[in-house]
Order: sequence, then C-alpha cells, then structure tokens
Amino acid sequence: MIRKLSLHAEMARSMSMEVNMSRRASSFVTALVLAMAGGSFAFAADEGQAELLKALGGAKHTLAQGIAQVAKGTEVPTEAKYEMDKGKLMLTVYTSDKGFDTAAEDNGFNEYGGEATAASWVPSKEVFADLKHIARSAQYHTLLSMTKMTIPAIIQKASPQGTVFSVKEKIRNGKPVFEVMTAQGGTAKTTYYDLVTGEPTGG
Repeated sequence: MIRKLSLHAEMARSMSMEVNMSRRASSFVTALVLAMAGGSFAFAADEGQAELLKALGGAKHTLAQGIAQVAKGTEVPTEAKYEMDKGKLMLTVYTSDKGFDTAAEDNGFNEYGGEATAASWVPSKEVFADLKHIARSAQYHTLLSMTKMTIPAIIQKASPQGTVFSVKEKIRNGKPVFEVMTAQGGTAKTTYYDLVTGEPTGG
C-alpha cells in the first residue's frame, strides 16, 4: 500500500514537472513569435520610410504650398505630410472646416491628397465620416485651438533642418507639441516644438 502511494506521488510530481516545462516552452515560443513579429513590423516601417525619403527628391510641391492651396476662408490645416501610396509619392493635407474658433464637435474635418510629383497638385477631397478619423482630427483641432502658432509657421521654422515631410500635433511627456519630421541627405530627423511658443523642446 505504501509503495503504491509512493508510486502515485512520483507520477504526480513527474506530470507536474512536464506541465511546467510545457508551459515554459509555450511561453518561450509565444515570446519568440511576438519578438519576431515586432521586428518584422519595425523592419517594414524602416523600409517604408526609406522608400519615402528616396522619393522626396521628386516632389514638385511642398507641404506649405499644399496647405496654401486648400486652406482658404475659415478652413485651417491640422496636419500635413508626404506619404507613399502604391509606389507614388503623395502630398496630404488635413483641415478643419470652420476654423479653431468653432469647437471640434461642431466642425467638419477633411483630407486632401494628390500626387506630389505631378506638374500640378490636384488633390481629391474626402470629408471624414468614420469615428477613427473624426476622433484623431478632433484631437489635432483641440490642440491647435490652444495656440496662435500655425503649421505653416512651424514648417518655416523647421525648414533649415531639411525637407519637412510630416507635421502633426501630439501630447509628449504631458506637454502639447508639434512633431516635425525632416529629411536631409537620406536621413530622417524628428524635432518637437512647444505648441504655444513654437520653440524646440526636448521634453
């Protein structure tokens, strides 16, 4: 009887060890897959940016020119960028319809996008109706309503660092800032500017 109990105890310990080893192996495999996936995403992002930086030299229209073309009357820019779409360099400008004196919930939000390498920039217009784009645009609108600084002014300030290829607003370390990306010599650089003063900030 004692031998049987001892045998059962040994079998239980062995099964417990196998289960623990299986769990550790499963956790390792899961961690490895996630790490590989993360690495793939990062590699894809790096490849995408490299393609964009290479294409910037062919742009015939600057972000500032695109903004000046579409932001007229009460319409104001909230974001501007170059991006790749099916191998083509696109210039995209996002706007708020009624200006910053009108609250985000009473505003309309638009996207203008067109080929940056064409002789004339002829953007198509999309009026956002989906929650994701409206929420993001409303955030940018709300941040810009807190300041007298404008996207064109920030582009001008950042231009000595290279070709400005992306400007948007965000909260960084608890502070509202402009996030500006510039390209020079095939290298990208991100600089943050205080949303209120327009001065570069490391915080």
